[in-house]
Formats: sequence, C-alpha cells, structure tokens
Amino acid sequence: MRMKKILILAVAATALVACAKSFDKSTSQGQAIGFGTWAETLTKAISDPRVAGTNTFAVGDSFAVYGYKDMTDDSDPHTVFDDDAVEMTVAGTPGTWVYSPLRFWDKNYDKYIFYAISPSSVGTAATVDPQTGEITSASISFSGKNVASDVLVADKKTVLKANYGSVVELNFNHVASLVDFKVSKAPNLTDATVKVTAFSIDNIENAGVLSVNDAYNASVYGSTPTGLNPVVTWSTGNATGSYGPGDGATTVTLGTGLEIAENDAFTNFDGTDNGEPAAAKATYIINNLIVKPQPLTAPSDPTDLTETKPQLSITYTITTGSGTSESTTEYSSKLWLSDFDVVNDNAQNDTKVGSWATGKHYVFYITLDANPIVFGASITDWVVSNGYHYLLN
Repeated sequence: MRMKKILILAVAATALVACAKSFDKSTSQGQAIGFGTWAETLTKAISDPRVAGTNTFAVGDSFAVYGYKDMTDDSDPHTVFDDDAVEMTVAGTPGTWVYSPLRFWDKNYDKYIFYAISPSSVGTAATVDPQTGEITSASISFSGKNVASDVLVADKKTVLKANYGSVVELNFNHVASLVDFKVSKAPNLTDATVKVTAFSIDNIENAGVLSVNDAYNASVYGSTPTGLNPVVTWSTGNATGSYGPGDGATTVTLGTGLEIAENDAFTNFDGTDNGEPAAAKATYIINNLIVKPQPLTAPSDPTDLTETKPQLSITYTITTGSGTSESTTEYSSKLWLSDFDVVNDNAQNDTKVGSWATGKHYVFYITLDANPIVFGASITDWVVSNGYHYLLN
C-alpha cells in the first residue's frame, strides 16, 4: 500500500451579530462609524451564514468589535468599542453591517484603532483588551462542520482623521486549520474495483484556548496590508477525539463502500507521481474539515499502534474478476499522520507535515497500491536411480 501527502494553501475571510453592551459617551461629531469586511468577490447574495472554511461572508454572519480613539502621540486613549456585535444584514462587498447603539467619529482625536473576532460569540466568551487586542478565549470546541469552529481574527486596523466618515473595512484571517483527505488507487489496480468502507482520523485534539498576546505584527496570512496579522497561538495537550467522512463541510458518505478513482500518474514504487494528483485522480474522503491547530506528534514506538498520537485508520476492499469468478478481499491499515511527507514516492523520508498551523489548508493524499499474487510452475526432473538387473536363463 502507498500513501501521501500535503498541500498547503494560505487562506483569509470573516463575519456576525447584534447589540452593544457599552458605548462612547463623548460628543457625537459627524457621520456614524460604520463597518465592512474585506472578502473575496461575491457572486450572489447568500441567505444563510457562510459555510465553514469558506472566504465569503453571508447574511447572518457576525463579529465582535473592539477599539479606541487616541492622539497621534498615543497620549489619550479612550475605549469606544468593547465586545460590540456587528451583523451582516445585506450581502455584498463590503456588504451592510449593523450594530447598536451607533458611535460617531470624534474629530477631537487623531486616530481610531480597531480589533475584531468572528463569530461574535467567540469574542463575547473571551477576555479581550479593547486597547491592545490581546485575547484569551474560552475553551473552543471543534465539532467538524460547525462554522463556530472556523474562528476568524481581524488584522489591527488604524483609521486616521483624514479618513473619518469612510467605512471601516476589517480584514479577517482564519486562525483554525482546514484539512482534506483524499484517496486514490495506483495503476497496479487499474482493472480492480477499490472501495473505502471505513475511515477516521483519531487522537486529534478537538478543543483548546486561543491567545493573542498583544501582537499584531506578523505577515503570515497573505492579507493586505501585510505586517498587521495577529500572532495567534493555541493551547496544547487538550482533549482528543475522532473525525470521519461526515464531519467535513461537505458531507462524504461511505455507505456500502465509496469507489476510489485511479491516479494514473503515480509510477508505483519506482518514482513519484510528478506532482499533486489532479482532482479527478483522487477521491475525497474528508472534505473541508475545520480542526484545531496542533502538533502532529510522532509516536515513540511507530510499531505500537496503541499509542495515542494522531493516527489515520482506513478499511478498503479490492475486487477483481466478475460473475462467479469475482473475488473481494478486505484490508485495514493504521497510519501515523506524522509520517506523511511532501513527495508522493515509495519512501517516507522527505519533509514531514509536523503540525497543523493557523490559517493553513492541508490536503493529505493516500495512494492505495497492491501487488497481485502471481503463479509460475516448473517440474522437477526425474531423479536418476541405479540400474537393476535380473538374468533369466
């Protein structure tokens, strides 16, 4: 059997909800402060909140906003927003976002600084400093396709007096991880039907605490402008669980067995598949699963499959022949996620995955291979014995 690999993509997005707990009581001056979000171009209005893992906000999405006004020399900070929920009511770019009660730009101050978290419920449950953006969340559970697991933290946003009255557009970053698992069969199995009948990833941390420790100075999410991304960390050593085909944003059903496509570019054990398999050459088993960022720690003894380190379990069948001569054999394997590397070849000795990082999208490829049992035959030559005589007179 052959297995593989990782593809890493950077991603970005945001959004969600309702009414304010506190507000700035200073004299209102001019236009109300309004919010928008940067997102990929919308192709249509969406009536339901966004799908977990996607980069487009929808009506009903929300974020919690924090922020303050200050002078150019940072001498007079005053909190203006502190866990105020902002909800998308009309889809678009940047869309229509509402909150209550309204705040108004104060031209006695030189700048406003904003921070935000989506969904707003994550911010409400967290401890957030509205003047630094420092965050310590409550424990966040990762339950597969639940959009609440797709936590988004915005870049630090500074608005100078010259831009008062314009929409405050916030750029959000995915700070969970997104993973896919895809399975293909090798050319050795061209004439065989291969079906996956069971699949799970096990010993996966599924809860944790998010932290931003007063740092918005990274360039890790590919957003614009760069250098203002939040530095996000997650607690480790938390509770673990398992995920299966039904837990991704797009449900995959195995039923009596999911037939696997062939990766005809895979050159068996003599080389590589010359790059990532085309989408049509691999079959999704888990599609767009939101997971907690975490190390994929290797077991101390790779032969001890009972160790509680991140692991993959797969059961599949290989069927050959047809009619009365049809033969089906079932196989089961357990693989350590720490063994997956970046080259689809016979060896597992290239750069390993290591961990799931914030804002990254990983695709794991497993290539199923088999060597048919073949027979040959020969006949041992007669053993020459002694000659035996009898003289009959």
